[in-house]
Amino acid sequence: MTLNNTNMGQSKNCIQLEPTRKIKIRVDNQGRVMYVNNYLTEFTGYKVHELILKDFSILFDIDMPKMALDKLIELVENEPKAFFIYKGKTKSGECYWGLLKSTQRIVDNELTGYNFEIKMLPAVSISKIDKLFDIIREIENNAGLDAANKYFEGYLEEKGMSFNDFIFDVTEINEKKADQYFSIDADNEVVKKKKSWF
Repeated sequence: MTLNNTNMGQSKNCIQLEPTRKIKIRVDNQGRVMYVNNYLTEFTGYKVHELILKDFSILFDIDMPKMALDKLIELVENEPKAFFIYKGKTKSGECYWGLLKSTQRIVDNELTGYNFEIKMLPAVSISKIDKLFDIIREIENNAGLDAANKYFEGYLEEKGMSFNDFIFDVTEINEKKADQYFSIDADNEVVKKKKSWF
């Protein structure tokens, strides 16, 4: 999968996702958007036709470091399930923070794309990750992407963490709690209740 971050627009103010709802995005293995759910269009202001077959990076905030985008690509291509900290943008340019869960789509033993679910990032995480993003962006702008990657490798090494450890440390949850968090979806609950009335 490749992502093109040239589509990103300048962010202004960050807004918050609803804690009981989640954004759902399906992309193909080239990173093109194949499907988005109603909550994404409702929350971001994009129309479905503005996103389908567009590069997924259209939804990334400009403050998302290139190194983070590369790490996301590496994770989704190599891990059947992965968690990631995501900074998105609305059509009007506002930003929002999310905890992203990716799963690979396998059809007939072939990787055909990826499912992304995004839920509200716990407030405790935002200041921690925002400071790190600032440092990484500054390194990228002044010394390049390779230097930013080296810094982040050193950062993880100093803390004795894998990337997954880092995500769960920043969010102050573990994988089991993250899976439980993603199982909450108010939109699906409404559908189930409506179906049960018939």
